[in-house]
Amino acid sequence: MKKRRLRCGGRGVRGGVARMTGQRALVEMLRAEGVRYVFGNPGTTELPFLDALQDAPEIQYVTSLFEGVAAGMADGYARITQRPSFMNFHISVGVSNSIAVMYNSWRGGTPMVITAGQTAASLQLHNPTLYSNMVNVMREYTKWAGEVATPEDVPAIVRRAFKVAATPPTGPVFVSFAWDSMNREAEMDIAPSVDHYFRVLPDPRAVERAARLLSGAQRPLMLVGDRVSQSPGAPALVARLAEQIGAPVFATSFSEVHLPSSHPHYMGTFDTSWLHRNMKERFDAADLILAIGTEVMVQSIPTPEPPFSGPPKLVHVDCSDWDMQRSYPVAAGVLGDIAGSLEQLSQTLSERMTASDTEAARERRRAVEEEKLRRRESFDALVNRRWDESPTSPERFAVELRRALPPDVLVCDDSITVRSALMGALNFDEPGSLVGGRGGSLGFGMGATLGMKLAAPDRPVVGIIGDGTAMFTIQALWTAANYGIPVVWVICNNGSYKVLRENMARYLTGRERESKYIGMDFYDHPLDFAAMAKSFGVKGIRVERPEELGPELKEALESGEPRLIDAILNDDFDPEAIQGAWGRWWEGR
Repeated sequence: MKKRRLRCGGRGVRGGVARMTGQRALVEMLRAEGVRYVFGNPGTTELPFLDALQDAPEIQYVTSLFEGVAAGMADGYARITQRPSFMNFHISVGVSNSIAVMYNSWRGGTPMVITAGQTAASLQLHNPTLYSNMVNVMREYTKWAGEVATPEDVPAIVRRAFKVAATPPTGPVFVSFAWDSMNREAEMDIAPSVDHYFRVLPDPRAVERAARLLSGAQRPLMLVGDRVSQSPGAPALVARLAEQIGAPVFATSFSEVHLPSSHPHYMGTFDTSWLHRNMKERFDAADLILAIGTEVMVQSIPTPEPPFSGPPKLVHVDCSDWDMQRSYPVAAGVLGDIAGSLEQLSQTLSERMTASDTEAARERRRAVEEEKLRRRESFDALVNRRWDESPTSPERFAVELRRALPPDVLVCDDSITVRSALMGALNFDEPGSLVGGRGGSLGFGMGATLGMKLAAPDRPVVGIIGDGTAMFTIQALWTAANYGIPVVWVICNNGSYKVLRENMARYLTGRERESKYIGMDFYDHPLDFAAMAKSFGVKGIRVERPEELGPELKEALESGEPRLIDAILNDDFDPEAIQGAWGRWWEGR
């Protein structure tokens, strides 16, 4: 059967006022906004839009068999292009199906416009089939949500949706279109949103106060988060500032490249959900904590003590006024475009730092670089200890990946418990080369891998996907086969929900109880991803020996077609080590 190859290209858009139906106005606004793909799963209330879309062949409708796949594709596409993606789902139930994956986009701030059809306004008080107040539901998971009831409002509200989604702090927006708004005519003003105005520079007094505190710090520490990579140019400025003040940099989330991961000041991520005592000690030892583009601090599990103690020592640089002082007091705040704020802060620091300040920062740099080297050596030693394990250890798996991946690869990381090994073995230094999970909900990676490839068709794209999270959106295989999207998924098949088993071990810290890990494995009926891939029309292969992974991955990338590699991994972990780290909170209590 001939595959539905996706088409590229488009035609020019003319602005101005013209009389047309709401359905055509919606399509013309997508043209004006430069939309190339509509990610969705169709339904009856969306028929007017789909009918009009037929007359815009340069805009491709990409069908997914489940809305979570489309949401993942839209997330990956938007994060590579750094522009809002566009989705269209079925009324109520279709929208609800997307939330599990779209939740990550909301927490991570991915710019996207989600749309759905709605029943006619004249029927809404008569309990029509599938009607619900979708706006109320989606307000929980978006920056803004609204419904268009009349055709006259279509251009303005679509323009608003793209504007709100793209304005930092970026994020999803939802719009539903009532049946009448699509089918009736009105005078329409077709003009796109503009996005060149929101790189707002901070208050110079705020920059001066932050620089004064930073220049006097003797033990600074830096925290970075997802909004750094959303500000073009910011990752390089984070690295420059870290060198300038001689501070180690920790990531509350490294779902994208917030600074080059090989940089000698980058210390890696830490678990904010189950915050360990050792990070509390690092915070306490610091006399200043510079937080950039991050929430401070997202915890899922309460700890006996708060992360930060004593007088305020946080200096928060961000584009989100909501997250500044949201949970903890700050010594200084700098609100504005992150890249512009860091540029001004670095310049002001250069003017303020004395010769002794600069020398002290140089000494701190040496200490930080030595710590980075020790961390590298510790990981290498772990790799060596687990090298010959069977099934393959996550560390050996990650090293084999590193050896086989081409230098220009884009990686989608939805590997869950393999992520620590992956980040230890691979360096991600180029902004846009990594798109990782964020928000805590499973299922984004299968679709996101496809969306990344559509955004960067000339780059190889590989998804490193956990077995549990893959099953949430396994229908992505059909979309890849149907449209011939040449990506490679490598499934980390450890046969269990390993992250839950590890968390159960933490939960049972200090108790004389051995868990049976109820509902947390697939041992009795293993998942055969190679067979599943074949059933969807994708070639899949099972890899049990680590030395086979590299050649199979290279062959898959060279094939020019979608492929899946089912890599069998060791799911062992050390409950005592996990409990020892978590249990430090209660030492001496």
